[in-house]
Amino acid sequence: MSFFQNILNQLTELKIRSKQKKNPRKKEFHNLESAKNIGILFDTLQENNRSIAKNFAEDLQKKGYKVQIVGWINADELPNFGVAQKILFYTNKDIRWSGEPIIPELIEFTNNRFDLLFVLTKSEHNSIKYITQVSMAACKIGSLGDNCEHLDLMIDQGKNNSIENLISESLKYLSQIKKQ
Repeated sequence: MSFFQNILNQLTELKIRSKQKKNPRKKEFHNLESAKNIGILFDTLQENNRSIAKNFAEDLQKKGYKVQIVGWINADELPNFGVAQKILFYTNKDIRWSGEPIIPELIEFTNNRFDLLFVLTKSEHNSIKYITQVSMAACKIGSLGDNCEHLDLMIDQGKNNSIENLISESLKYLSQIKKQ
């Protein structure tokens, strides 16, 4: 990591901690029975992530959950697929250098108190880190990795780091855990 990138990361962490102090979230565990409102955050770094995340959201909606889905595109302009879908896509122009959202829809997503937030990426992009860490979601679920301390339920995927496996394992554990 370059010296400049290291300084940017440290400044981003300070900004995130400041935001978290001003708006502390109320942690509360939810399982699939208690959850009603679900958020999904993913990246489009792999071509098939978009269709997998969209199908996951549609399956949850069919089961009666209220679902919002956000996808990061590592570009400055929105490709053609970003229009006419039920997914909020954001690009590098929609965030500050720190990863902080500047478009109202993304700010609203971050401030929404989801029962469950599925973080379907291991990306270390500042916007993914910022949204995940600042999110007001009651329970955050994602993959076990180097920067997962902000998650409430970490899924060890072993050697299978696919988004499909993360979804499958997350649902398996959330259906087994009983909330008292």
